[in-house]
Amino acid sequence: MGNLRILYFMPDSPMSGKAGNTTRLNQMLSYLEQQQHLEVHFVSLRDWGMWQDQDRLAFRKKYTNLQLHLLDKKSKKHFFKYLFLYKIPYLFRRNQIDLTSYLLRHSFKKILKKIGAIDTAIISYASWGALADALPNSTYKINDTHDFITAQYKDKRKIVGKLFQNEIDILKKYDEIWTYSVEEEYIFEQFTEKKVQLMPISFPDNIHKHQENFKYSIVYVASENPHNVKGIHWFLEEVLPLLENVDIHIIGKIKDSIQKKYPNVVLYGMVEDLESFYTQAKVAICPMLSGTGIKIKVLEALSYGLPVVTNRRGVDGLFNKKNNGCLYTDNPVDFADYIKKLLENPIFYQEMKAETAAYFRNNHSFSAEYKILNNIFEIKK
Repeated sequence: MGNLRILYFMPDSPMSGKAGNTTRLNQMLSYLEQQQHLEVHFVSLRDWGMWQDQDRLAFRKKYTNLQLHLLDKKSKKHFFKYLFLYKIPYLFRRNQIDLTSYLLRHSFKKILKKIGAIDTAIISYASWGALADALPNSTYKINDTHDFITAQYKDKRKIVGKLFQNEIDILKKYDEIWTYSVEEEYIFEQFTEKKVQLMPISFPDNIHKHQENFKYSIVYVASENPHNVKGIHWFLEEVLPLLENVDIHIIGKIKDSIQKKYPNVVLYGMVEDLESFYTQAKVAICPMLSGTGIKIKVLEALSYGLPVVTNRRGVDGLFNKKNNGCLYTDNPVDFADYIKKLLENPIFYQEMKAETAAYFRNNHSFSAEYKILNNIFEIKK
């Protein structure tokens, strides 16, 4: 019997920074790279993922066993194609969750014809789930949801019901649905009547690397998405004034959204060595007042044994809401008090560190996720 043939679609580039989506993408690609008996075709979007020539070279150097295919969602080089095959049809699309275009679907079909028969196809996000229509019935179809798209529009009450139906209609095209959140697992099971797999997002166990001679009191790592921007400004305006002589180190593209200077706040932007911050920090924060799904940056901090102070939205998707290494509140005074207690009470801090390690190792180790993936891809270990 020949190798199983896998198609993995993700619109983003794994070479574009260290946001939660790209962290997860690289973890999945690394797993697939290790499976010698799989023939893996990775399909991404050149214009959506902002792929550059150096990104393609870096991908092929890092993932030597994976075949890369880049498609375009739209064509700006040809005005009439852009207008009639992308812009106008997009304005009149029936499913408002669907982000695919005629050009993309057409190119995807051509790629499938070139590749040949696919045993299993994994399509990332419900937004791109309409690509399943091009796949033959013989292909086992998985939608890796990453997020519950409808929840991002919860404030648009007049259309949220329609959006929810649109999302469910897309997910019903699939044989299996992956989710990383216990809340979303329940929703998808109830409304799609499909197999729903709760995936335990895994990270390397770096807890042993955490140092006791702390260089940084507080670290915050984030991209510049709207939820992170809203959260960090809440923290800087509402919580920071309640903290005296506490150094806050902010890493990532979120730096670009902070124009005002704040006392004891150090901005780094993108860094090459993120591990040095995690291993030498005492506490991580994740101010998060909105958003959906599990927060990758929370899990990443837990993987280094750092207790996390966050908001209610910061623990969404975690398997446990308590005893998980996180302290959460939406009250700025309590948020500041949690930070102070972790910094000033060594007994409490060690208790939280132990809780962090136990939760992470029980729920987000590589072995837990790899066992599920091995079963899906029929890998015998």
